[in-house]
Amino acid sequence: MSDARPVRCQKCGKPLGYVTVLAKGLTSFQQPIQNVKIVAICMECFQKK
Repeated sequence: MSDARPVRCQKCGKPLGYVTVLAKGLTSFQQPIQNVKIVAICMECFQKK
């Protein structure tokens, strides 16, 4: 039930890799998390501030 999505820098669009978000609740089942926003910035854009 995991979904790996390609992630790009929010500023320059450079591909950074893949992110998988998993939620593990009280039960042993893994479920995808709803309403999660991932903000990705590469090191070059981060250092330019």
